[in-house]
Amino acid sequence: MTVKEDDVKDVMEAIAPVVVAEEVSSESILDQRTIDLLNSTDSFFVQQQIRWAEAVTGGCIEQKNRYHIYDKNTNAKIIVVKEESEDCARCCCKPDHSLFAEFYHVEGDEPVSQPFMTMERDGCGCGDDCAKPCIGCFACNESCTQEAKLYAGPVSGKPGTMKGEERKNLLGSSVQPITGGGFKPVMQVMDRAQEDSASKTFAAARGPTCFGGCSELCCDTTFGLSAAKDGVTLSEIHELAFGDFATIKKLKPSGFGQAMREAFTDSDLYEVTFLTKAITAQQKANVLSTMIHLDYMFFELDSDMCGVKDGAFYINFTNCFCYGVVCPCKLVFKNNNS
Repeated sequence: MTVKEDDVKDVMEAIAPVVVAEEVSSESILDQRTIDLLNSTDSFFVQQQIRWAEAVTGGCIEQKNRYHIYDKNTNAKIIVVKEESEDCARCCCKPDHSLFAEFYHVEGDEPVSQPFMTMERDGCGCGDDCAKPCIGCFACNESCTQEAKLYAGPVSGKPGTMKGEERKNLLGSSVQPITGGGFKPVMQVMDRAQEDSASKTFAAARGPTCFGGCSELCCDTTFGLSAAKDGVTLSEIHELAFGDFATIKKLKPSGFGQAMREAFTDSDLYEVTFLTKAITAQQKANVLSTMIHLDYMFFELDSDMCGVKDGAFYINFTNCFCYGVVCPCKLVFKNNNS
C-alpha cells in the first residue's frame, strides 16, 4: 500500500500539540494600523533608554522611563514607550509609583503625537494617586498586589486616581495573584476583546526565584508564559508548561559596554518572543504591556548591584522573591566604627 505525502502531513498536523490561549472574539478595540503592526512579527527587541541625569546622580534625580521597541527580524524601530507620572510620586515612591506608559507609533525615527495605547500602573503616590499604599509588601490582599491595565488610545487624568474604577477602552491587564505566586513571581495576563465584555485570563507568566543584583551580569532572566483558562487557580498555574506560549527575557550584557550600562544605570534590554500562531494582536499588546510592568516591578532598583548605605559598602549578589517581596542577598562591609 502506498502512503501519500499529503496523508502523512494531515496525520502529523492532527497529533501535533497546539498551544492556544483562552478563546476571544476576533474583534478588537485596537485600530487597524496597530493590529497590522503587531501581526507582522512574533519577535520584539526592547531597549530602555539611558536617563543621564538619573545615572550621574545615582538615582537622586528620577527621570521618566523611555523604551524603544524594535522588530527583531528587521531591526526597525516600530514603537516608542514614554512614561508619564507625577514628579513627587516618581521621586519619593519609585519604582512602586503610579504611572502611565504611553505607546506611540513611529514615523521616520520619531514617535507620533498621540499614543495608540496606554498602560496605567496602580502604585504609590503622594496624594490621591496612591492607589496601592502597601505595594511591594507581602502580597496578602489587593492593596499589596501589583496591577496594571492597558487601554486603547490616550488616557486623561492622573495615574492611580481611579482606584479600581473602570476607564473606557480597556484592552486588558496584568495582575499579580494573592501571595504573588509564592517563591516564584506569577502574573496573570488578561484580555478584553469587546467594550461590553469582561476581561478574561488568557495567559500566565512566571519568573525565577532569584534575579537582579550582580547575577544580571552573567544570567538572562526569563519569564515564561503559558496559555491559561479564565478562572485558573494559582496551584493550576504552577503546573503549566511555562515558555510554550511566549517568553519575556531580560538579556544579560553581551560586552563590556553593556556591562557598565547594567551596573551603573537601570537601563535594560529585553526580548519578547511569541511561540504560537494562535494569538491575537490584542493579546500581543497585553504581553508587551506586561513586559513594561515587569520592568518596573523587578528591575528599576537604583544601585542594585553595589553601593553605599548607612556608611557601609555593599555588594548585592542577587534578589530573591518571597510572596510579593523582593529580598536582596547582600554582602555588607562595615567600617571599624560601626
